[in-house]
Amino acid sequence: MLDRHLPLEAAAEVINELGLNSGQTRRANRNMQRIVRRAWSRRSIAQRAVTFDEFADAVPECHWSLMFEVCGLILLGRDTEACALITAARHLEAARTVRCAP
Repeated sequence: MLDRHLPLEAAAEVINELGLNSGQTRRANRNMQRIVRRAWSRRSIAQRAVTFDEFADAVPECHWSLMFEVCGLILLGRDTEACALITAARHLEAARTVRCAP
């Protein structure tokens, strides 16, 4: 079962584009969930006043989709593509942040 935060349409697109089988889909989903849990657990004690579920709810859907795709690429041994996707996402986020700054 896919994480409830992962948009089903985006997940289906990634599964189809990458040709993930059910086992790979499960592992990509589990790895994606681990990434979010690790991000939450690395927050300071004061920041952890927000529960894990609240933290996960605050992660944008597009980030869940991106993490799922990266995890799928890594499972397929396509690490270079996964790294390129992560780098591109970081650049886009940085550009968006600068553009949205007051």
